[in-house]
Amino acid sequence: MSSQTVSTAVPTKPLPEGWVDHPKIPITRRAVLAGVAIMILGVIGAVASIYARRTQLEKTTAFLGADAILAIQILPSVTLQLEPVGQVDGTEAKTIDLTGTPGLGHLRHALLDERHYDWQSRTDSSVQSLRSTETRFATLTFSDPKEKFAPATLNIELTQGWVSRTGEADRVRLIERAQPAVRHFLTVISNAKQAHYDNRAKQDR
Repeated sequence: MSSQTVSTAVPTKPLPEGWVDHPKIPITRRAVLAGVAIMILGVIGAVASIYARRTQLEKTTAFLGADAILAIQILPSVTLQLEPVGQVDGTEAKTIDLTGTPGLGHLRHALLDERHYDWQSRTDSSVQSLRSTETRFATLTFSDPKEKFAPATLNIELTQGWVSRTGEADRVRLIERAQPAVRHFLTVISNAKQAHYDNRAKQDR
């Protein structure tokens, strides 16, 4: 008995002339304008984001001077003198070299950006005039080993966050959010560097 193959294929109809799998979406003037508007908004958003993250220097330049701003920005050598709490005689603390320390860029940014200061607190007296048994002072010096640029030295009262350039009767206070960040960085890095110096001294004996 022979078997016959029965075809079950469904006959296909010929496709209409000009048929495409993905029909063309008509491009209208409104669609073009909408696309352009979205692109412009994207560019504006990107520029605004860059501007918001950019360090703002107008007020800090007027406060510290252009030479100090340049020193804080680019000079590679950074030294710290961190005094004990309550030191009122102005005796210099041991100088600690912070050059190349991780996180130093964040410290530079904290001191440079005008948004980190309460400009309503600015007054015509030096940070040194605040010395008492409850205050703690730090002195930061930014310098160039090749001496191509002038150094800049800042006095910082860490208890309340006052900053001034050394020798200037002009001080301003860091905002509350910036005060503990600067104080914590300088204290922690000072302790770490001092521990390193002490270990090296023991090994050299």
